[in-house]
Amino acid sequence: MYTIQFSPVAKEDLMKIKVYLEQEFNVELAAEKINEMLKSIKQFEQFPLMGRPLINVIDIPTDYMYFVLEKNYVFYRLEKQTVKIIRILDTRQNFINILFGNG
Repeated sequence: MYTIQFSPVAKEDLMKIKVYLEQEFNVELAAEKINEMLKSIKQFEQFPLMGRPLINVIDIPTDYMYFVLEKNYVFYRLEKQTVKIIRILDTRQNFINILFGNG
């Protein structure tokens, strides 16, 4: 079984999503959505390969994998027996620039 580890910036991403949902909707919905996201991410413990290699969709060499979770991409990499969550980004964001520092 794998363990899940969030990078500090992925934790910030989750907090930004939570704050956005609280402002646009309400605290209860925000808590519910974050819990659903965390429950889905927890599945990586049993199924670390349920995402797809990011290299299949971009021309930049990377060991990142990604998983679509509602309106968000969860970017991660496997490090030994750990699934390291790198970022959680809205699908409308330019993830290439954000992940690889091109902008």
